[in-house]
Amino acid sequence: MISITKEFTFETAHRISNHPAACRHLHGHSYRLLVTVSAEEIQENDMIIDFKVLKQIINEKVIKTFDHALVLKRNEENTKLAQHIDSKIFWMEYEPTVERLIEYIKIQIENSLAKPVFLKKLKLFETATSFGEWEK
Repeated sequence: MISITKEFTFETAHRISNHPAACRHLHGHSYRLLVTVSAEEIQENDMIIDFKVLKQIINEKVIKTFDHALVLKRNEENTKLAQHIDSKIFWMEYEPTVERLIEYIKIQIENSLAKPVFLKKLKLFETATSFGEWEK
């Protein structure tokens, strides 16, 4: 098994509307995303995937969606709040926790990779010391 990892960053605001403390207020994070893809063997071009190709996929499917966006759960409270915000908004069916964001990101990337390359691991840092992780 051969793997490569590429790191990405993006700025996103959100609120966790059902949170009992400060996270229920609008706030932002500088997210760091580590994407690891794997294949059983190195391909004919001496790579499993070109870093440039991986970057294009992540930029299109993740960065374009989340960078400088406000991410909110679609509910009545957030819909009212959003009426007064002139900003890029990405609506989710769940609270935009690091767990739900990584779950969404996983699906987007998996649906964009061509075999024999597959997504092996994601690590999403919400802060310098707090992150969510998914691994196959």
